[in-house]
Amino acid sequence: MRRIAILLSAFLLSLTGLQAQNETFFKEEDVIRFDHKVHDFGDVLMSEGPVTCVFTFTNIGKLPLVVHNVISSCGCTTPEWTRQPVRPGATGTIEATFSNDQGPYPFEKALTVYVGVGSSGLDKPIVLRLRGEAHERKMDLDELFSTRIGDLGLRKSEVSLGYIDQGVVKSDQMQVANLSKTELSVETASATPGLTVSVSPNPIPARSMARLTYTVDPARMSGMSWGKQRFEATLKLRGREQADKLAVTAVIKDHFGSMPRAELEKAPVPVVDRSYHEFGQVRKGTVVQAVYTLRNKGKSPLVIHQVDGPSAATKVRTAMPLTIKPGGKAEVKVSYDTGALDFTGEAIEVLSVITNAPSKPILNLFITGNVQ
Repeated sequence: MRRIAILLSAFLLSLTGLQAQNETFFKEEDVIRFDHKVHDFGDVLMSEGPVTCVFTFTNIGKLPLVVHNVISSCGCTTPEWTRQPVRPGATGTIEATFSNDQGPYPFEKALTVYVGVGSSGLDKPIVLRLRGEAHERKMDLDELFSTRIGDLGLRKSEVSLGYIDQGVVKSDQMQVANLSKTELSVETASATPGLTVSVSPNPIPARSMARLTYTVDPARMSGMSWGKQRFEATLKLRGREQADKLAVTAVIKDHFGSMPRAELEKAPVPVVDRSYHEFGQVRKGTVVQAVYTLRNKGKSPLVIHQVDGPSAATKVRTAMPLTIKPGGKAEVKVSYDTGALDFTGEAIEVLSVITNAPSKPILNLFITGNVQ
């Protein structure tokens, strides 16, 4: 065993050396495909003990690939994976076991997967997720799905897809339930451009659960949009349109996955002279004016697509998009109306700046102070 471990270590070290010499990295979509990247256990009882899921991957490239390591975001999740090289066309697995012993609560865990391809590797690690909700006792559908759109039960009516790159379609799923005693058909009556919603099975049998899939495609939105976006869907249940809506939020940012290395080397590089604006102590109702100076240290124009504030108190006064030439600088002006706040005391606002810079596609600016 000791000899095998030494040989394996030498093999991994040799791969590291080869990667240092060969700077060509592969893209995930060219070499590996997973049957799914999110596993939802749904509702599990703590008395069931550990629960396990399996992610299966296929080598769709032309070179053997090796899963070098799988790192869990939590010690309560243990991964096991195919250790031997997977040849083109062959499959391997990553198995994850969640201990299910940390109390009744919703859980979501991440597995970061590091893959080698031939003598090189992927340009970034792959992230797999497993989620679910642990309970101390068996609960009925009405308890599990306390939010309702008509007879359709949900855990919540607003969900987030996180960051989405321009040109990339992103989907996720959630459990829903038919809370009635007869089957329930679900259709989309209307939806914000870019959002699609589907349910399976459909119709949903009486007093049964189903999967609702929500997908956002930035290319189908009305014009090119950036930053924080809110999508809404109105549903028809048994042919009748419902008043309550399903909402999906996301942050749209630039996509650099297909950018050639030559362009990456000439890409813009944003630098902020000072990212914090501290306004000290002011009376509630005061409008604070903040100015941030951004510089472009790169070799091509820097584009600030959008600046998002977290609340209605923040207003960006600089017209967007804002373009900064290489070596140039520009100001981003923001007003912060403390009268719009629903609290007093310490205030911290975080502004998200969406850029075309691969090194910093999103950078943060801050407004801090004390409101009396």
